[in-house]
Amino acid sequence: MSNTNSAPKRSSSEIRRDIEHTRRELAETLDALEYKLDVPARFGEWADERKEQLRKATEESPATVIGVAAGAAVVIGGIIAGVIGLARRGR
Repeated sequence: MSNTNSAPKRSSSEIRRDIEHTRRELAETLDALEYKLDVPARFGEWADERKEQLRKATEESPATVIGVAAGAAVVIGGIIAGVIGLARRGR
């Protein structure tokens, strides 16, 4: 009976190189998963990016930023007033 395995023989250095490559890929995958699961750190990065965007927008056009903030305050105030009005009506 002959061996029907036609896979070419690999040297031990080739096998070691493949193992090292696989270890590097696994480490990169684990690092990526760790980053994705670290929600507080990711939120901190997101918040820092938004702060930087706001800073740049304020430098470029302070009137626009003030207008948007005032508009948001009016909308939020309207929502609060509506909720209070609905709550009083329900008594």
